[in-house]
Amino acid sequence: MSYSLSHRFGFSAIRIVYSGIMILCLMFNKTYAQKPIGRFLTDSVELGRPFEYALSYYHSPSAEIFFPDTTYNFYPFEMVRRNYFTTSTNNNRSLDSIVYTLVTFDISKTQKFNLPVYVLGKRDCTAVFASLDSVFLKEMIKTSVDSLTLKTDTKLMPLQQQVNYPKILGYLLGILGILGIIYAFFGKWIEKQYRLFMFGRKHKDFVTSYKKITKGTLDSDNIGKALVMWKEHLEWLEKRPYTSYTSKEIINRLPSESLEESLRDVDTAIYGGILSTHMPIAMNVLLDKAVELFRKRREEMALNS
Repeated sequence: MSYSLSHRFGFSAIRIVYSGIMILCLMFNKTYAQKPIGRFLTDSVELGRPFEYALSYYHSPSAEIFFPDTTYNFYPFEMVRRNYFTTSTNNNRSLDSIVYTLVTFDISKTQKFNLPVYVLGKRDCTAVFASLDSVFLKEMIKTSVDSLTLKTDTKLMPLQQQVNYPKILGYLLGILGILGIIYAFFGKWIEKQYRLFMFGRKHKDFVTSYKKITKGTLDSDNIGKALVMWKEHLEWLEKRPYTSYTSKEIINRLPSESLEESLRDVDTAIYGGILSTHMPIAMNVLLDKAVELFRKRREEMALNS
């Protein structure tokens, strides 16, 4: 069962007349009212729609009174707004009135309510309550839930999944922002480590290829290939034209007795076809020299980058 409250904001002509009649009745009363008069301006309400409640108090002109404000608990109702009437004084009697616009979400069929008026005394305020008044909740749906036929085999309609582009864009911007912050603080260090890594990887590839050739059959062709590969690697390491250098020019650039003997054995094997029994040792000497130059060059890069 469902209920609702109906009302339009503002006072209708009938309600204004009703309020005026109630106020006039109080004004012509011969004795001071002992307590406020509180009345709903309708006998039935609807769930969630505003309605009005009038509160009036007849008192001595010298008395100071206060009506409930927004801090007051209007349960089971909620206050939407309030509208004050100008104080009316006649024959040493004053009348103050206010109309509250309320709303309810309580589903009780009968809802009772009253409000106080606070009278200021010498020491404190005295709360004087109006008599209880009640309103009835209108029943908007009369069909019982038990009489409804429920569908137990409802077919679901498949929905096409949609790409959440704003969410994806937000993630991408977030990732780019984080990468930007990381680069701002560690960009140079990351670039340096990348250059050193690629430098070491190329040298490692050379060592692997060189060993593969020299561990095979050491004939004139393989020795010549290993020498060309060695010169190209030195040329890359020191940025000098080692591929066009003769063995004598290499020794002048890299003076070493063991390297000189090894290059002599290599030249004899390539150009004279005479293979020395020390050829494996000679090839290792060339490799050791390349490794030595690599380490020296890497240290320079690590310091200068």
